[in-house]
Amino acid sequence: MRARSVSGIWSGLCAATLAVVLCLTGCSSAQPAASSTPRAPRSTGVLTTSRFTVEIPTGWRNQTSNQAEVSRFSENGTVLLLFEAPPPGRTQPNVNDVTANINVVLAGSPVPDDQLAFYLSSVNQSGATNLSQPEPFTLNGQTGLYVTYESNVSGTPGKSQDMVVNYKGETYDIIMNTSKFAFPMQLPALMLLLDTWKWRS
Repeated sequence: MRARSVSGIWSGLCAATLAVVLCLTGCSSAQPAASSTPRAPRSTGVLTTSRFTVEIPTGWRNQTSNQAEVSRFSENGTVLLLFEAPPPGRTQPNVNDVTANINVVLAGSPVPDDQLAFYLSSVNQSGATNLSQPEPFTLNGQTGLYVTYESNVSGTPGKSQDMVVNYKGETYDIIMNTSKFAFPMQLPALMLLLDTWKWRS
């Protein structure tokens, strides 16, 4: 997995493998959610950065100030947010032994709107498989693109959702990395982050 190198009104579209539903909210975002996914978790507080605020999902640790962890996701830009969560339920080696992360990286160089799809597809160069077609989403009024893909994480099947959006001349890359097993259970945390995202200027 990578952090680029490694990570309202609803209408749905079923995806075959994980019965994933594409959700469109009239006010904020479009993102997939598994049909069996539990409700979005409550938050444990608000993270305020110089560019945006978001709620921190229950069960996820805010590691944004942990430089040792943040450095793992800094290859392609500046890490603005890093949340981590342990595997859900009883850990099973090579099934759900992956510590999940949601990270937001400010790209080192802005990506033009007409190159966002190509930027997302570059994950193939890092060994990603089953890369989905780019789909649109809206983040607090700004439209971007997202994909999902699978990868091998030290022997454990992994799954990621990668989202990019431009705002005021900068490119934001929002990624959730976890095991394929845990993906539908942890996706509500990403949805909460997207739904509570507020630009600060």
